Amino acid sequence: MRGILVCFLVILSGSTFAQIKWAEGKLGWEDFAGAIPSDSKFDALTYSAISLDFEGQNIILNFNIETLFYPEKSWKKAGVDKYILKHEQGHFDITEYHARLLRKNLKSYKYKSFATIAPDVEQMFKEASDAANAMQVKYDHETDHSINRKKQAKWNKKIQKMLSKTSSYKKTNFKVSIAYVIS
Repeated sequence: MRGILVCFLVILSGSTFAQIKWAEGKLGWEDFAGAIPSDSKFDALTYSAISLDFEGQNIILNFNIETLFYPEKSWKKAGVDKYILKHEQGHFDITEYHARLLRKNLKSYKYKSFATIAPDVEQMFKEASDAANAMQVKYDHETDHSINRKKQAKWNKKIQKMLSKTSSYKKTNFKVSIAYVIS
């Protein structure tokens, strides 16, 4: 069983673009390699996603959930500074936060039968995507795309707090026993 979920306003399936994993460190402007839309009023765009691979072996589900950044889909205009880069990093961090919540949910979920595993995982993926998209929109709205410096500072702290509270779900690979389904 395999799937992919995008967390920032787009849907991917089997993209061939190179990706940067969230665990590899902070973004730099050199990571933003995409074409700049001529009609955009924004200074930059972060294209990030949650990827999910899972398979079942007997009574064990093996999950790999990663937060990915797509350089060829992300872009920046000339003259952007570190302040705007921190805002864009916030988008990537919000995606990671929702990947952690998904990991948490998958670890604690009780499946009703073998037949419900794939649909249940897909539903949890959809819920994670919807929640991430809503938070991405709220983040941009409240910070006015980083223009409101006071709100941006509050969001910076909020995002770090969210990541700190979910730090026990950083591990991208994990196993879940579904032995209880047979009994």
